[in-house]
Amino acid sequence: MYRIEFTERAAAQRDALPETSRKLLVQGMAKLAEAPFTPVSQAFGGEDMRVVSVAPGLTVRYLVHRAFLIPLSLASLDQSLIYE
Repeated sequence: MYRIEFTERAAAQRDALPETSRKLLVQGMAKLAEAPFTPVSQAFGGEDMRVVSVAPGLTVRYLVHRAFLIPLSLASLDQSLIYE
């Protein structure tokens, strides 16, 4: 299992998410920490830099370094218009 260490930027983005999205992020990151090189992730800028959707509308860019999984940034799709 990899240890999750958010960068300042990713932590600020996490903290700005609505509570339901934060819960989904926590669940998704826990699964990702078990297998960060999951086939559903894609490399960008090198094999150890990855991007993956951890929940519907929630994407994480992260770095895998030794025993650490380091979220670099989060992107959240505002789905409010979709479900109106």
